[in-house]
Amino acid sequence: MKNSKKFIVLLLTIFLSILAVANYLFYLKLTETKNLSLKIVPEVNNSIEELIIFHSKNLHDAYYLKPKPSTDKNTEIFIQNIRKYNVLRNFTYLWNLSNSWISNQYIVSHKHEEIGNIFRALKFAPIIKADLDGRGSQLKFLLTLQGNQEVIFKPKWYEKERILKGPVYGGKDRHTSEIIAFYLSVILNLPFVPYCVERKISVRKNILPVASKRFLETTYTIENKTCVYGKCFYCFKKDAICTDQYDTLTGAVIFNIKNKLKLSKSPWMRTYKIGKLAEWEQNESYCKIVQKSVSKKHLLDMVDTAIFDFFIQNGDRHHYEIMDGKILLIDNGKGLGNPYEHHIDILAPLYQCCVLRKKTWRRLLTLNNDKISKYLRVMPDVTDFLSEEHLQAIDKRLLLIFGTIEYCVNKKKMLFI
Repeated sequence: MKNSKKFIVLLLTIFLSILAVANYLFYLKLTETKNLSLKIVPEVNNSIEELIIFHSKNLHDAYYLKPKPSTDKNTEIFIQNIRKYNVLRNFTYLWNLSNSWISNQYIVSHKHEEIGNIFRALKFAPIIKADLDGRGSQLKFLLTLQGNQEVIFKPKWYEKERILKGPVYGGKDRHTSEIIAFYLSVILNLPFVPYCVERKISVRKNILPVASKRFLETTYTIENKTCVYGKCFYCFKKDAICTDQYDTLTGAVIFNIKNKLKLSKSPWMRTYKIGKLAEWEQNESYCKIVQKSVSKKHLLDMVDTAIFDFFIQNGDRHHYEIMDGKILLIDNGKGLGNPYEHHIDILAPLYQCCVLRKKTWRRLLTLNNDKISKYLRVMPDVTDFLSEEHLQAIDKRLLLIFGTIEYCVNKKKMLFI
């Protein structure tokens, strides 16, 4: 009888112990749910980058929840309309329509029913003039399409599988980065990237007959291939771009904005000198200096730009092109160099200032669970020119952006405006 009572007491004790542990674990989970920043974090002497990586790997479950149905159908409508087009006849109408949209509210109407026709026109409209674009440090063509619309052509330098190592700003412009930047602007609802499509051009048939004298002066033939080296800071005859066996150049055609733009130096500009750091790379309180000279709206624009650049790893945003006070996301060719690297310092405006538009924050939350790569995969031509590694890397970078926000939350500095 005594043994039976002892056994009952033992079972009761075990049951109560299990219940107590379960309640404690439930309490911890509930507390974690209510406080996103309640975690064991690394020592304070760890670098900001290490802290951000830590937070990105220990994100609260709320970041992985299935997002609520979004009322913003911008991307879905774009994907539907981009594949709709008619027989192309009136190019002038399409160019006039495109130019009429350009303002400090947006430079492309992503949901317009003519978007598919405009894309097709950029791909196939006859070239009536060809010149060199001397702006910037990279080889570019300035082409005029039928209907009198200028476009910039950035040639393809690297194959799909090529991985670029070295500084984040190293290498030549990637035409794929320009195209993905446009698609990403649709997904992030940042309509400040010009139209951009991939196009194949026969140099002998489509370019040389309408080329300017200075264009022809930088052209030569070798082994039955036509080569162009152009005129720019890094343009050299020994480093020309040459056509393939079919006399074709592949590249990105970018809609040229004629509106007057103001060029403004980025406060987070790099020194471009190995071993020499800029002030923002050494001063964690650097944002206080920036806030003294810029408006809140402009600062928020710079944070949005940093997030945008981080997705594609464009670490070469040394200047901002501004129209009527709004930063435009132009010249995105230095992205997508290495899918295995994530240069967190591109996010310096975010982690130093710890401010973010509520609109941007809400949009980012709807893109969890690999939503960005899912959207990109159904965009025109993407799987032809972008590797699976790059697509996966873009999804990983969203987690690092969330980790950066958590870093600010943990410091009790995050401000959503």
